[in-house]
Amino acid sequence: MTTKNILKKIKQKMLGKKYSEKTITTYSFYIKKYLDFLKTKKLTDGTKSVEKFLNLQKEKNISNQTYNLILNALNFFYTNVHTIVDKLEIKYRKKTKQRLQTLTNQQIKKILDNTKNTKHYLIFALSYGAGLRLNEITKLRAKDLDFKNNVIKICNKQSRQVRTTVLPESIKNKLEEYVFDKRVSSLVFINSYEKKMSERSLQQAFTLARMRAKINKKSSFQSLRHSFATHLLESGLSTKSLQQVLGHKNIRSTQIYQKNINTNIVNIKSPL
Repeated sequence: MTTKNILKKIKQKMLGKKYSEKTITTYSFYIKKYLDFLKTKKLTDGTKSVEKFLNLQKEKNISNQTYNLILNALNFFYTNVHTIVDKLEIKYRKKTKQRLQTLTNQQIKKILDNTKNTKHYLIFALSYGAGLRLNEITKLRAKDLDFKNNVIKICNKQSRQVRTTVLPESIKNKLEEYVFDKRVSSLVFINSYEKKMSERSLQQAFTLARMRAKINKKSSFQSLRHSFATHLLESGLSTKSLQQVLGHKNIRSTQIYQKNINTNIVNIKSPL
């Protein structure tokens, strides 16, 4: 079976098991790398070849999370597509606990001030001001914006509402003008080919904006959502309320942000 046919079969299997588009793309990427590795090194597939491939990836200083992700992808390949083993007898690596990358309110304001492209400005502002994920921004439609109640409806693939979040008052007028002539079913943000924007293009746009603002702190597009959550907790919002706004199924996913809270002793008042 050719690599192309294998990847096609993998996609069909993953769609059947209702994996997300992002996971399908990621798994397919690493499985293709593995198949290319086998072909280049002229190896037979199996546990020993997987170990050699993983060792090669470790030499590239990948994180434990990435290592486990690659192992998940290869486990899926061997247990669902090329079923020569029940499961790869390879141990997962312990996850490294990393502090979430956040930016200060002043740093984000500087990034926005240095973003002259209206589309990118609104995208960054929505991610920070409403806590939207990358894939939620690329799928956002005009009908999801409720300007009357200042809320944004987040919908799934079946267009069913799964949660609501706040629509930032500061960009309300600019956003209304931006979607004024769009159909209610239209995507809010599209690329130059009038298609859905790619997540990669938004990540690159953010990196360029951060560089223009001369902010050297390590951060990514996802840092905007992380900052949204952290700053809300710092302002006094309960973890339970934040869980609903962020759309976390498990409260533990929300509690991670508590480690990011910067408590300023100057702002604490004695109860006496």
